[in-house]
Amino acid sequence: MKLSLVFPLTSLLSLTVAGSLTTDEVSPCLTHCLTEGAAVAGCTSYLDLKCTCPSPAFKDALGVCLKDVCEKKDLEAAKQLHVKRCGTAPQ
Repeated sequence: MKLSLVFPLTSLLSLTVAGSLTTDEVSPCLTHCLTEGAAVAGCTSYLDLKCTCPSPAFKDALGVCLKDVCEKKDLEAAKQLHVKRCGTAPQ
């Protein structure tokens, strides 16, 4: 995928999660990408909402990871979790 398409896609993924999540909400692949995104952004964990929710680095790393290694359903789950955990729609 061209970079010009990846970055707008990643802007839709500003996602993070807090508290306990069920396996219905987060697949192993999505968990992997959340963890990777948090590390890239310098956050202690993907559960650190104050760090991950507003972080462009987290959002971008998450989007790239989801595109590269996860299924389309994980992208949709990421969008839904963003609203649930960060309180705003993905942008």
